[in-house]
Parts: sequence; C-alpha cells; structure tokens
Amino acid sequence: MGFRPLSIRRNIWLLYKLLCATAVIALAGLTYAHWQYLTTQTEASQRSLVKQWFGSFSSLLEQQETIITLIGQDILLRQREGNPDIRSELDRLMNINPEFFAGFALFSTAGEVLDTTSNLVRPDPPNLLQQPESKDSFVYAIESDKMVLGRTYNAPRLVIPARKAIRDTDGQLLGIMTGALKIQADSGHFAHAAVLGPHNRITILRTRDRYIQYATNGELIADFFVQPLPETQYRQLMQALQQGQREPEHPSERQATITFRWDTNSDREHVRGVALYNSRYEFWLLSEVEEGYLINQFLKTATLYIALAAAFLISMFYLFRFIDREQQHRRQQLQYQADHDTLTGLPNRNFLLEAFDQWQTGKQNFSLLFIDLDHFKGINDHFGHSIGDQILVELARRFEQALREDTLLVRHGGDEFVLLIATHADSTAAEERVGRQINAICANIAFSNMTFSPGCSIGVARYPEHGTTLDELLRAADVAMYEAKKERNTLRFFRTDLEEQYLYRVRIEQHLRGAETRGEIFLAYQPQLDQDGRIYGVEALVRWQSPVLGNVPPDAFIPIAEHSGLITTLGYHIIDRALADIAGLQQQTGQTFSLSINVSARQLMENGFIDQLLERIDSSLLGFEQICIEVTENLLIEDIEQIHHILTRAKDAGVRMSLDDFGTGYSSLSTLRSLPFHEVKIDKSFVDHVTDDKTALAMVQNIIAIGQNYGMTVLAEGVETEEQLQCLITCGCDHFQGYLFARPLALDDLRACIARESLSPTQ
Repeated sequence: MGFRPLSIRRNIWLLYKLLCATAVIALAGLTYAHWQYLTTQTEASQRSLVKQWFGSFSSLLEQQETIITLIGQDILLRQREGNPDIRSELDRLMNINPEFFAGFALFSTAGEVLDTTSNLVRPDPPNLLQQPESKDSFVYAIESDKMVLGRTYNAPRLVIPARKAIRDTDGQLLGIMTGALKIQADSGHFAHAAVLGPHNRITILRTRDRYIQYATNGELIADFFVQPLPETQYRQLMQALQQGQREPEHPSERQATITFRWDTNSDREHVRGVALYNSRYEFWLLSEVEEGYLINQFLKTATLYIALAAAFLISMFYLFRFIDREQQHRRQQLQYQADHDTLTGLPNRNFLLEAFDQWQTGKQNFSLLFIDLDHFKGINDHFGHSIGDQILVELARRFEQALREDTLLVRHGGDEFVLLIATHADSTAAEERVGRQINAICANIAFSNMTFSPGCSIGVARYPEHGTTLDELLRAADVAMYEAKKERNTLRFFRTDLEEQYLYRVRIEQHLRGAETRGEIFLAYQPQLDQDGRIYGVEALVRWQSPVLGNVPPDAFIPIAEHSGLITTLGYHIIDRALADIAGLQQQTGQTFSLSINVSARQLMENGFIDQLLERIDSSLLGFEQICIEVTENLLIEDIEQIHHILTRAKDAGVRMSLDDFGTGYSSLSTLRSLPFHEVKIDKSFVDHVTDDKTALAMVQNIIAIGQNYGMTVLAEGVETEEQLQCLITCGCDHFQGYLFARPLALDDLRACIARESLSPTQ
C-alpha cells in the first residue's frame, strides 16, 4: 500500500517531543538566565548600598574624630590653665547637632569622669576602666592615636561610643574624650539609612572583639549588641570573606568590595553578601541577603515561566492531537479512497489484495466468482456513460443487500466484479445458487422510464483446488468467464482444458501483436459469381501464417483481436491491403468488379471509423460503388440506432452494405427493413442441407423472398455441389460463392481466374 499512517503519526509526535525538549531547554536557559540576572542585580544593589553606607558612616566617624580631638584638646588645655567650665563647652559641642550626638564626656586617664554634657550628669558616674563593657575600648584608646569605637550600648537609647586620647603638643596624654552617636535618632545618618528590604541586613561588625556595632533590616535587629558574634561563626565569616570575590568598580578605588556567600548557622541559613572593611576604625560593613529570599523570588518568576511553558506545551499538545486526528481522518479517507471504488463505494482491487491474505488464513475453502456484464458496452454507447454509471451503482447496491455477510464483493474494474464466497462440502450448489442470484440482480434495472437487463457471465474458481494465490484464482475464474461469454448470462466452472484454451488464446494474442508489420498477415480472395457463371465480385478473406503457431484460422484470432483491442490496427491493415490489391488487379486486367470486405463489429462501432473508411476508399483507385462492406447479423442487436447511422453514412457515400449470416442471428424483419442493406447472404449452414432438408430449403426460399421483397440481391455462401447450385437457382438466388467455383485464391491465382472471365463448376 502507498500509505504509512503509523510512520506519519510517529513523525508528528516526534516533532511534538522535539518541541517539548526545545521548550524545556529554553525554559532551563531562561530560568538560569533569570537566576543569574537576579543574583547579579542583587549583588550590584548590595555593592552600591554598601558603598553608600560605608562612605557615609566612615565620613561620620572621621568628622567626629576631628571634632572630639580638637574640642577635647581645647577643653583639657583650658582646664590645665584653670578654666573649669568644661560642661558648657561640652553642651555647646552637643548642641551643634543634638539629633546626632547623644552626649559627650571627658575622662581622666584613670577612667574617671571629669565632666559630661548636661544630659549625661549622673550622681554616681562610672569609671570606664572598671566597667567590663568599656574597659577594653578605653585602654585601646589610651594606647592608640586614632579614635576607637566602643561597644554599642543602651543609655537608654542605643548609641555607639567613640573614644579618642587627647594629647598635648609634646605628646603627653591629657585625657580621654568620648562622644556617643545616636543610633535611634529621628534624623541623621541612621534615621535615613536605607536597606534593600526586610530580606536585606546591614551589619557593622567590629573585628577587634567581634561585637556588632549596628544591625538593621529596615528595623533595628533586637539585642544585636548584647553578645559578640560566636567564634566559630566569626571564623566562617572571615573564611567566606577571604574566599570571596574582590570587585573594585574603578581602578582608582583603594578599597574593593568583597562578594561572598556563607552559612550563618542561624535562622537565616545561607546568605549572599557584599562587604567593605575600614582598617582605621576596624569594622566590617556587611550587606547580606537571605538566599532563601532570592530563591523565593526566583521561584515566583520560574513558576510563571513554567506555567507559561506548560500552557504552551498543553496547547501545543491539543493542537498536535487535533492535527494528528485530522491527519488520521485524512489518512482514513485516503485509505478508503485507495481501497474503494469512487463510483460504487465497493472495495477495489487494492482492498482485495489485502483481504485475500485474511481469507487464506481464515478459511480452508472458498470460491472466487469473476462477474462480467454482457451488454454493458452497448448501454454506455447508446445511452451514455451517466446511465451506465447509475446502473453500476444500482447493481452494487443490490449486490450488497442480497449477498451474505461472509462474502466479499469487489469492483475489479469497468463492468467487472469479483466475489469471494465461503464454501463447504456442497460448494457447487452454493456457487450455482449465488450465480442465479447474481443473474436475477442484473435483470430489470429501471432508469429514466427505461428498463435494462444487461445480464452477466460468471466464471468460478475454487481455493485451493484451482489456485493458491489471487492471481492464479483470477486467471482461472477469467478463463471460466470467457467460456461463459460464449453463451452469455450463464455460469461456468474452471476446468483444466479451459486453461489450455486460455493459454492458447494468450499465445495467439502475444504473437498477433505486430503480425501485420512482420508480413504474417495476408489476404485471399474468393470469387462471387452470378447465375451465368461470370465473376461480378470477390470477398477479401484474412489469413495468418504464424512462424510459431502455424496457420491460425480467422475464427480463432479475430475474436481475440476484438477482445484485446488489436482489431483496430489489424482491420485498417486488411482494408488498405484489399483496396490496394484489387485496384492494382483491375488496372492490370481492365476488368471492373466489386470488393467485399468484412468489418469487425467492434471496429465498426468505433468513433471515427466510418470517416476513416470513406477516406481510405476515396484515396484508392476504386469507386465507392465498387466496395461492399459485410457485417454480421449479431451486430444488429448491439445498438440499432448507431448501426443505422453508420450504415446510412456509408450508403450515402455510395458504398454497398451486405448482411452476412442472415437467419442465424436475432434480427427481426422490421429491423432488416429499417436498415440500408443492399445484399443478404445465406449462411452456409442452410446451403449445406438445401437439397436434403425441407426446413433448410424453406429457410432458403424465405430468405430469397425477403431479399426480393426489400429490393436486395441474395448471395448464397458455401456452395459445394452442382445440386445445391441448381436448387438455389431454381429458388431465385442471385449470386453464389463456394468451393464449387473456387477456393479462396491468392492474388496471382485470382488474376488468372479473371483472365478466363468466368468460372465453371468443374474448374
């Protein structure tokens, strides 16, 4: 078969799988790109935020260091000179920016309070060297030339203490100046300090003792200052910072941001951060984003991507399924069209080829009936192909209604059908019963106020008796059908001798092709005489001398030529050869006589034949009136109207028409009267018994009387004895032809006969 539905279906779903794979790859690439974009953008935002915080906080510390250094030095020097008004100076210093500074205090090198701003006055001021929270930073400040950050504490608002040792110009330590930066101010740096969101944490971590100076995620982190960062966690952070990626945004920048990732061992789990380190004030400024937040943000977008991809693939699935179903439906339609006849809807030969295998495997015995309509060509030619098509459709409908379910009816082509029927022990009875049923179906088909009964010839072959393959059974059934065609409207069973006849016919057909071009076809001419024994005409008789088959008689190869379509070429060859021979003979002898040419029934009915015939006669040296075309009586039952038109065309041109074998067919006197015949030929079967059979004599007398009544001449064929001749003359027969006068002659022998001008019965 020409269709591969499974292959096509696999291809379309393979395409869908490729589309799914492409979509998954694209989705993976898109989500990966989005994750990269999300992390990159977050890192960039953190880096910008860290720089902002770092620059602002570092500038603030540097500013405070400058202020407390200058003011502290001034106050201590004036105190040494005897000016005791330290508090007013401290208050003035704090009032410069009360929203930023929580207060100032001046301490002696022993840790005792020398004086404070008014808001920090306490009845029992602490000694910083005696406080564990401040001792470390106080001592470190004494030892250092830079401002030192102390632990963040609550007093009662959160502040970051900054201490600076004050020395005179000789380097002698005068005291310690301390300033407190407000963390929970309503304005200032910490009040306007921005974060990326609740997921982002800004941390200022002092490296000297691991205490956090400040921590916020938009809101201050509770109790961030109470305990130092655990040692293990701190080491992990330092390791992460050491392994992090340093990314200075500009070559001129001395400090590089560090991008890192670490496990905090806290509820925040994994974080991604950016850090900057201030080596002067010894703190890390860290911006951290919970990785879980990034993952959630990523999953939101990834879920959207997945949903869109899923919606796309689902829609594509339904689209591909629709296309698959449409293709499947189309394939089924194409398969149906390939396996069924478009006119009748019956299965065709393609279907039969597939079904035959199932019949072989599923049934031990079955029969194949080859059905060929008998007179369907005449119906098509006379009433048109539309009527013929309607008859075929009606026959198919009747067949399907009448036949059993365990049968298979196939339109084999044209007006041929093949029927498979399951058989059992009494198969002959079943086959004959089906044959009678089919013949009954082919009768009385009404269309357009007309009733048609084309009839059919049926050939039967049995599986496995007559063949085990479809071709063997078809050939055997065709052979039997050909035998049934001899009688029409009957059924015949295949026999071995029929196959021999069939093979002989096949050999004839094979060797007949091109026989005229190879010089194997030649003509013989049998004289036709009048009552005085003079030659008035000759009949051209075709002969075939095959180098393989020998001498093949016309009644053996002419029907085969008609059935195979070879008759057209062969018929024109006979006409051309006869016209040329007789025209040349008449020129040589100076005698004028008529030429009778037999024309095949099938060739006579071909479109354009009569025009070709008249053109060929006109091109010869013979006149139209010298030509007589012989047709058989059986031809008249094919299509009377078309025959009438053809014969009338020939008569109008001057060509004479002869009805051969009159009395052996089915024509009526009214048919004979309506057709333009000039001559009637009495068949040899009547002439053989005209002297010894009263019935044959009466038939001859009637034919002669009919011819005379219709103004036709009468010619008797097959005259072989003097008694037959005298009897025919007595009955009034006009012309004679037979072995009594001459056998069919070659052209040279005919020339000699014509030279004698007459033939006597003894010659």
